[in-house]
Amino acid sequence: MAASVFLCAQSTVLEECTRALYAGDYSQVEQLAQDHLRKNPSDVSVRVVLARGELAEGKLYQSFEDLRKALASDPHNVDALYYLSFAARAMSQQEYQRLFAMNPDSSRVHQLLAESALESQDPAQAEAEFRKALDANPGSSELATELAELKRSQSKFDEAITYYSQAVQLESGNYDAVYGLGACYTYKQDYKQAAQWLHKAVALAPDSAAGHFALGNALFQSGSLEHAIPELETSLRLEPRMKQAYFLLGRAYTKLGRKEEAAAAFKKLDELSGPPGQNEGSEPR
Repeated sequence: MAASVFLCAQSTVLEECTRALYAGDYSQVEQLAQDHLRKNPSDVSVRVVLARGELAEGKLYQSFEDLRKALASDPHNVDALYYLSFAARAMSQQEYQRLFAMNPDSSRVHQLLAESALESQDPAQAEAEFRKALDANPGSSELATELAELKRSQSKFDEAITYYSQAVQLESGNYDAVYGLGACYTYKQDYKQAAQWLHKAVALAPDSAAGHFALGNALFQSGSLEHAIPELETSLRLEPRMKQAYFLLGRAYTKLGRKEEAAAAFKKLDELSGPPGQNEGSEPR
Protein backbone atom coordinates (compact mmCIF):
# COMPACT_ATOMS: atom_id res chain seq x y z
CA MET A 1 0.00 0.00 0.00
CA ALA A 2 2.76 2.44 0.99
CA ALA A 3 4.70 1.60 -2.20
CA SER A 4 1.68 2.29 -4.41
CA VAL A 5 1.09 5.63 -2.68
CA PHE A 6 4.73 6.56 -3.25
CA LEU A 7 4.58 5.61 -6.93
CA CYS A 8 1.42 7.62 -7.40
CA ALA A 9 2.97 10.67 -5.73
CA GLN A 10 6.15 10.22 -7.77
CA SER A 11 4.17 10.05 -11.01
CA THR A 12 2.21 13.17 -10.13
CA VAL A 13 5.31 15.20 -9.24
CA LEU A 14 7.13 14.00 -12.35
CA GLU A 15 4.19 15.00 -14.55
CA GLU A 16 3.91 18.42 -12.91
CA CYS A 17 7.65 19.05 -13.21
CA THR A 18 7.68 17.96 -16.84
CA ARG A 19 4.68 20.16 -17.65
CA ALA A 20 6.38 23.16 -16.02
CA LEU A 21 9.64 22.40 -17.86
CA TYR A 22 7.98 22.42 -21.29
CA ALA A 23 6.06 25.55 -20.36
CA GLY A 24 9.38 27.27 -19.59
CA ASP A 25 8.45 27.81 -15.94
CA TYR A 26 11.82 26.77 -14.55
CA SER A 27 11.30 28.28 -11.09
CA GLN A 28 8.22 26.06 -10.73
CA VAL A 29 10.29 23.04 -11.81
CA GLU A 30 12.86 23.82 -9.13
CA GLN A 31 10.28 24.36 -6.38
CA LEU A 32 8.32 21.18 -7.13
CA ALA A 33 11.39 19.00 -7.66
CA GLN A 34 13.34 20.24 -4.66
CA ASP A 35 10.35 19.82 -2.33
CA HIS A 36 9.93 16.26 -3.57
CA LEU A 37 13.64 15.40 -3.46
CA ARG A 38 14.03 16.54 0.13
CA LYS A 39 11.74 13.63 1.02
CA ASN A 40 12.80 11.28 -1.80
CA PRO A 41 16.44 12.05 -2.65
CA SER A 42 16.88 8.87 -4.72
CA ASP A 43 14.13 9.70 -7.23
CA VAL A 44 16.26 9.80 -10.38
CA SER A 45 13.50 10.77 -12.84
CA VAL A 46 12.52 13.92 -10.92
CA ARG A 47 16.17 14.85 -10.33
CA VAL A 48 16.89 14.62 -14.07
CA VAL A 49 13.96 16.94 -14.84
CA LEU A 50 15.29 19.35 -12.19
CA ALA A 51 18.72 19.24 -13.84
CA ARG A 52 17.16 19.93 -17.24
CA GLY A 53 15.43 23.00 -15.84
CA GLU A 54 18.68 24.22 -14.30
CA LEU A 55 20.46 23.60 -17.58
CA ALA A 56 17.87 25.66 -19.44
CA GLU A 57 18.38 28.51 -16.95
CA GLY A 58 22.14 28.42 -17.41
CA LYS A 59 22.74 27.08 -13.92
CA LEU A 60 25.37 24.74 -15.25
CA TYR A 61 27.12 23.79 -12.04
CA GLN A 62 23.85 22.99 -10.23
CA SER A 63 22.66 20.94 -13.20
CA PHE A 64 25.96 19.07 -13.37
CA GLU A 65 25.83 18.23 -9.67
CA ASP A 66 22.21 17.04 -9.83
CA LEU A 67 23.00 14.80 -12.78
CA ARG A 68 25.97 13.34 -10.91
CA LYS A 69 23.66 12.58 -7.98
CA ALA A 70 21.19 10.94 -10.38
CA LEU A 71 23.96 8.74 -11.78
CA ALA A 72 25.13 7.84 -8.29
CA SER A 73 21.67 6.31 -7.77
CA ASP A 74 21.37 4.88 -11.29
CA PRO A 75 24.75 4.69 -13.10
CA HIS A 76 23.17 3.50 -16.37
CA ASN A 77 20.43 6.10 -16.63
CA VAL A 78 20.53 7.16 -20.28
CA ASP A 79 18.80 10.53 -19.75
CA ALA A 80 21.18 11.50 -16.96
CA LEU A 81 24.21 10.57 -19.07
CA TYR A 82 22.81 12.43 -22.07
CA TYR A 83 22.16 15.70 -20.24
CA LEU A 84 25.41 15.40 -18.27
CA SER A 85 27.27 15.56 -21.59
CA PHE A 86 25.43 18.80 -22.41
CA ALA A 87 26.22 20.31 -19.01
CA ALA A 88 29.88 19.30 -19.21
CA ARG A 89 30.22 20.70 -22.73
CA ALA A 90 28.60 23.99 -21.77
CA MET A 91 30.82 24.29 -18.69
CA SER A 92 33.88 23.63 -20.85
CA GLN A 93 32.81 26.34 -23.29
CA GLN A 94 32.42 28.78 -20.44
CA GLU A 95 35.92 28.03 -19.19
CA TYR A 96 37.34 28.34 -22.72
CA GLN A 97 35.71 31.74 -23.08
CA ARG A 98 37.13 32.86 -19.76
CA LEU A 99 40.57 31.67 -20.81
CA PHE A 100 40.34 33.43 -24.17
CA ALA A 101 39.20 36.65 -22.48
CA MET A 102 41.93 36.53 -19.83
CA ASN A 103 44.87 35.75 -22.11
CA PRO A 104 44.01 35.34 -25.80
CA ASP A 105 47.64 34.83 -26.84
CA SER A 106 48.56 32.28 -24.18
CA SER A 107 50.08 28.91 -24.92
CA ARG A 108 46.94 27.09 -23.75
CA VAL A 109 44.67 29.14 -26.00
CA HIS A 110 46.80 28.35 -29.05
CA GLN A 111 46.89 24.68 -28.00
CA LEU A 112 43.10 24.58 -27.80
CA LEU A 113 42.82 26.26 -31.19
CA ALA A 114 45.27 23.74 -32.63
CA GLU A 115 43.35 20.77 -31.25
CA SER A 116 40.11 22.27 -32.56
CA ALA A 117 41.71 22.63 -36.00
CA LEU A 118 42.73 18.96 -35.89
CA GLU A 119 39.15 17.97 -35.15
CA SER A 120 38.08 20.08 -38.13
CA GLN A 121 40.68 18.28 -40.27
CA ASP A 122 42.69 21.44 -40.92
CA PRO A 123 46.30 20.31 -40.31
CA ALA A 124 47.84 23.51 -41.67
CA GLN A 125 45.95 25.65 -39.16
CA ALA A 126 46.69 23.12 -36.42
CA GLU A 127 50.41 23.31 -37.13
CA ALA A 128 50.35 27.12 -37.10
CA GLU A 129 48.60 27.15 -33.72
CA PHE A 130 50.85 24.46 -32.23
CA ARG A 131 53.89 26.49 -33.30
CA LYS A 132 52.46 29.61 -31.63
CA ALA A 133 51.74 27.58 -28.50
CA LEU A 134 55.27 26.19 -28.42
CA ASP A 135 56.75 29.64 -29.04
CA ALA A 136 54.77 30.90 -26.05
CA ASN A 137 55.83 27.95 -23.90
CA PRO A 138 59.07 26.44 -25.29
CA GLY A 139 59.52 24.33 -22.15
CA SER A 140 56.41 22.22 -22.82
CA SER A 141 57.20 18.60 -23.64
CA GLU A 142 53.48 18.06 -24.24
CA LEU A 143 53.33 20.68 -27.00
CA ALA A 144 56.51 19.47 -28.68
CA THR A 145 55.05 15.96 -28.70
CA GLU A 146 51.73 17.10 -30.17
CA LEU A 147 53.54 18.93 -32.98
CA ALA A 148 55.72 15.87 -33.58
CA GLU A 149 52.65 13.63 -33.75
CA LEU A 150 51.14 15.92 -36.37
CA LYS A 151 54.34 15.77 -38.43
CA ARG A 152 54.51 11.98 -38.15
CA SER A 153 50.88 11.70 -39.31
CA GLN A 154 51.99 13.63 -42.44
CA SER A 155 54.97 11.27 -42.95
CA LYS A 156 57.37 14.19 -42.34
CA PHE A 157 59.61 12.03 -40.21
CA ASP A 158 62.69 14.26 -40.02
CA GLU A 159 60.63 17.16 -38.73
CA ALA A 160 58.81 14.83 -36.34
CA ILE A 161 62.14 13.56 -35.01
CA THR A 162 63.23 17.14 -34.31
CA TYR A 163 60.15 17.81 -32.19
CA TYR A 164 60.16 14.41 -30.48
CA SER A 165 63.82 14.95 -29.57
CA GLN A 166 62.94 18.35 -28.12
CA ALA A 167 60.18 16.72 -26.07
CA VAL A 168 62.54 14.03 -24.74
CA GLN A 169 65.15 16.65 -23.79
CA LEU A 170 62.47 18.41 -21.78
CA GLU A 171 61.02 15.22 -20.27
CA SER A 172 63.09 12.05 -20.56
CA GLY A 173 60.19 9.89 -19.34
CA ASN A 174 57.77 11.06 -22.05
CA TYR A 175 56.63 7.68 -23.43
CA ASP A 176 54.78 9.13 -26.43
CA ALA A 177 57.87 11.02 -27.55
CA VAL A 178 60.23 8.10 -26.99
CA TYR A 179 57.91 5.71 -28.82
CA GLY A 180 57.43 8.30 -31.56
CA LEU A 181 61.18 8.47 -32.15
CA GLY A 182 61.30 4.70 -32.48
CA ALA A 183 58.39 4.74 -34.92
CA CYS A 184 59.96 7.49 -37.05
CA TYR A 185 63.31 5.72 -37.30
CA THR A 186 61.43 2.52 -38.22
CA TYR A 187 59.72 4.30 -41.10
CA LYS A 188 63.11 5.68 -42.16
CA GLN A 189 64.43 2.08 -42.04
CA ASP A 190 67.09 3.07 -39.52
CA TYR A 191 66.34 -0.01 -37.44
CA LYS A 192 69.34 0.32 -35.13
CA GLN A 193 68.22 3.77 -33.97
CA ALA A 194 64.62 2.58 -33.86
CA ALA A 195 65.49 -0.34 -31.58
CA GLN A 196 67.44 1.90 -29.22
CA TRP A 197 64.45 4.19 -28.71
CA LEU A 198 61.92 1.38 -28.57
CA HIS A 199 63.95 -0.39 -25.87
CA LYS A 200 63.51 2.81 -23.83
CA ALA A 201 59.81 2.91 -24.69
CA VAL A 202 59.10 -0.60 -23.38
CA ALA A 203 61.12 0.18 -20.25
CA LEU A 204 58.82 3.16 -19.66
CA ALA A 205 55.63 1.22 -20.48
CA PRO A 206 56.26 -2.53 -20.05
CA ASP A 207 52.54 -3.30 -20.48
CA SER A 208 52.31 -1.70 -23.92
CA ALA A 209 51.62 -4.34 -26.57
CA ALA A 210 52.27 -1.76 -29.30
CA GLY A 211 55.66 -0.92 -27.80
CA HIS A 212 56.81 -4.53 -27.63
CA PHE A 213 55.55 -5.22 -31.15
CA ALA A 214 57.32 -2.14 -32.54
CA LEU A 215 60.56 -3.21 -30.84
CA GLY A 216 60.17 -6.78 -32.09
CA ASN A 217 59.52 -5.46 -35.60
CA ALA A 218 62.62 -3.22 -35.55
CA LEU A 219 64.78 -6.09 -34.31
CA PHE A 220 63.32 -8.45 -36.93
CA GLN A 221 63.95 -5.96 -39.73
CA SER A 222 67.56 -5.49 -38.57
CA GLY A 223 68.13 -9.26 -38.59
CA SER A 224 68.24 -9.70 -34.81
CA LEU A 225 65.77 -12.58 -34.93
CA GLU A 226 66.61 -14.18 -31.59
CA HIS A 227 66.04 -10.85 -29.84
CA ALA A 228 62.91 -10.07 -31.84
CA ILE A 229 61.07 -13.26 -30.83
CA PRO A 230 60.70 -12.50 -27.07
CA GLU A 231 59.37 -9.02 -27.87
CA LEU A 232 56.83 -10.36 -30.35
CA GLU A 233 55.77 -13.07 -27.88
CA THR A 234 55.33 -10.42 -25.18
CA SER A 235 53.19 -8.30 -27.49
CA LEU A 236 50.97 -11.34 -28.09
CA ARG A 237 50.69 -12.10 -24.42
CA LEU A 238 49.44 -8.55 -23.92
CA GLU A 239 47.29 -8.48 -27.08
CA PRO A 240 46.53 -12.04 -28.25
CA ARG A 241 44.74 -10.97 -31.45
CA MET A 242 47.60 -8.96 -32.99
CA LYS A 243 47.87 -10.60 -36.41
CA GLN A 244 50.99 -8.66 -37.43
CA ALA A 245 52.88 -10.11 -34.47
CA TYR A 246 51.93 -13.69 -35.41
CA PHE A 247 53.05 -13.06 -38.97
CA LEU A 248 56.46 -11.68 -37.96
CA LEU A 249 56.86 -14.38 -35.34
CA GLY A 250 56.19 -17.05 -37.96
CA ARG A 251 58.71 -15.50 -40.31
CA ALA A 252 61.34 -15.23 -37.58
CA TYR A 253 60.91 -18.89 -36.66
CA THR A 254 61.08 -19.85 -40.34
CA LYS A 255 64.33 -17.96 -40.87
CA LEU A 256 65.80 -19.70 -37.81
CA GLY A 257 64.72 -23.12 -39.08
CA ARG A 258 62.27 -23.67 -36.22
CA LYS A 259 59.58 -25.14 -38.45
CA GLU A 260 57.14 -26.41 -35.84
CA GLU A 261 57.03 -23.10 -34.01
CA ALA A 262 56.66 -21.26 -37.33
CA ALA A 263 53.75 -23.52 -38.30
CA ALA A 264 52.06 -22.90 -34.96
CA ALA A 265 52.36 -19.11 -35.40
CA PHE A 266 51.01 -19.18 -38.94
CA LYS A 267 48.19 -21.50 -37.88
CA LYS A 268 47.16 -19.00 -35.22
CA LEU A 269 47.30 -16.24 -37.81
CA ASP A 270 45.00 -18.24 -40.09
CA GLU A 271 42.57 -18.75 -37.22
CA LEU A 272 42.39 -15.00 -36.70
CA SER A 273 41.64 -14.72 -40.47
CA GLY A 274 42.73 -12.16 -42.99
CA PRO A 275 45.66 -12.16 -45.42
CA PRO A 276 48.98 -11.97 -43.57
CA GLY A 277 51.84 -9.65 -44.27
CA GLN A 278 50.02 -6.60 -45.58
CA ASN A 279 51.23 -4.42 -42.70
CA GLU A 280 54.69 -5.87 -42.30
CA GLY A 281 57.21 -3.32 -41.18
CA SER A 282 54.63 -0.91 -39.81
CA GLU A 283 53.56 -0.15 -36.28
CA PRO A 284 50.19 -1.41 -35.08
CA ARG A 285 47.38 1.13 -35.03
